Amino acid sequence: MPKFIAVHKWTRETHIACIKELIIGFTAMLKGETPKDIVLHYTWSRLDDPYGVFCCWEAPSKEALVKLFEKYLPTLLKYTEFVPVLQMYPPTVEYELSLLQAIRDMSSK
Repeated sequence: MPKFIAVHKWTRETHIACIKELIIGFTAMLKGETPKDIVLHYTWSRLDDPYGVFCCWEAPSKEALVKLFEKYLPTLLKYTEFVPVLQMYPPTVEYELSLLQAIRDMSSK
């Protein structure tokens, strides 16, 4: 399943609104009200900015994440970029497959 890093960087003026939405979103996750195929794996706070966080999500698509945020975190969505990523270390099957495909493509030229 695709993974995404969500880069959240809100403003001081929207801080309280975003925190309230995070409480609503996390509560919905704990109650099992969010889609089962969307999983939050990790969250990292920024050390250089109190109004920013990085999160690692697994979801069927970027559109599925946007839909989740539209429902529970609409203010935060305005300050979020979803970046599709591929885990390189420790290696995953998807990463190994991408390497093999690259080798195949290079050798067929």
